[in-house]
Amino acid sequence: MIDKKKINKAADPAHLTELEKEHVPVIEAPELVLTEQPFTVKVTVPHVMEQAHYIEWIKLSMRGRQLGEVKFSLSDTSAVAEFTVTIPEEVVAMKALEVCNIHGVNVCGDCGTKSVFTDLIALVGCNVHGLWEGFKHIEIMSKVQSTGKPCKWKD
Repeated sequence: MIDKKKINKAADPAHLTELEKEHVPVIEAPELVLTEQPFTVKVTVPHVMEQAHYIEWIKLSMRGRQLGEVKFSLSDTSAVAEFTVTIPEEVVAMKALEVCNIHGVNVCGDCGTKSVFTDLIALVGCNVHGLWEGFKHIEIMSKVQSTGKPCKWKD
């Protein structure tokens, strides 16, 4: 029996079981985003949408900060949600975010721009199999950057 309150995750993301393939959300988003600049996040759950078995909702968050939620009805034929996300500048300084194990909060030696690494997290509610989670690792760069290509961090 599935515990509907437990958050299920892929045991091995490189080798999903059939149940995981149908329930673990797939997140499409840029790997590098700038603060204060909107970007699109698409979350897809390749799950059937039938009267007896369907995805009820998809929530997108980042370290406890909810970024959006889409609820589905029985008339929906697929579980796909698109979110427009804008990360505020102060997020780059938050200690709750993951930081690089080598650089800490990154500061580019060429322009002084700061960035942090974190995960976008999608949580999905299936009416039969409970809660499922997926994530995508992204880098958030401060908007304090000259125009042109993003910095390459120095080792």
